[in-house]
Amino acid sequence: MVAAGFGMLAPLIAAATVLVAGWLTPGYDPLARTISRLAAPGLPAALAVDVAICLVGVACLGLALAMGPGSRGGRALLALAGAALLVAAGIHLDPGSGQATTVHRLATSLALLMLAAAPLAFAPSLKRRAGWEGYGRISFAVGAAEVGALLVGLALLPTTFAGWGAWERCFLSLPMAWMFALSWRLLRASKMEPTFSSTAESSTWASSVSAEETMNAAAASQSRSGS
Repeated sequence: MVAAGFGMLAPLIAAATVLVAGWLTPGYDPLARTISRLAAPGLPAALAVDVAICLVGVACLGLALAMGPGSRGGRALLALAGAALLVAAGIHLDPGSGQATTVHRLATSLALLMLAAAPLAFAPSLKRRAGWEGYGRISFAVGAAEVGALLVGLALLPTTFAGWGAWERCFLSLPMAWMFALSWRLLRASKMEPTFSSTAESSTWASSVSAEETMNAAAASQSRSGS
């Protein structure tokens, strides 16, 4: 399944891109400065970071579609997170444009909120899905941890806390790991489907052959008794 494979690769590519971009950007402190700062106009790795954010946004959208019926709320939240990330990638933090900076911050805030809520929304439906029970518990744990991180962030806002880059990276590592795990399970499920389908078809064929042989045997027996 393309969406599942992409959902596994996108977080890994994004993490590697951000790591390299931070190293290439002069004077950048990953502990103090957020990822959005790497994509500011004129910086050496701005385009690469934009592409990385887009990849994660598209992965969110693809995963929302691939999860199928079950949790409409969770899928909607994941899709909103993906759309918000695409907006954040297209509109950067810009010291020369207060409007662009405001839109970017609103988009990133919405993405963070949706990424925190989506695992919690998925948890009940995953617990009811056969073979996914463990992922329901994982989703709940990840969502609870994200909500806790958000509350810590809110508590730190009025303080002199300067490690927002570290906070953001800790927060984002949770939904990225969750997306990877869900995508991996989807990929396994898609690989198992052909086997199940083949087994079902073989069983149906065997049943039909057996029924046909039984009917033929019955007809032959009646023919012999009549003669």
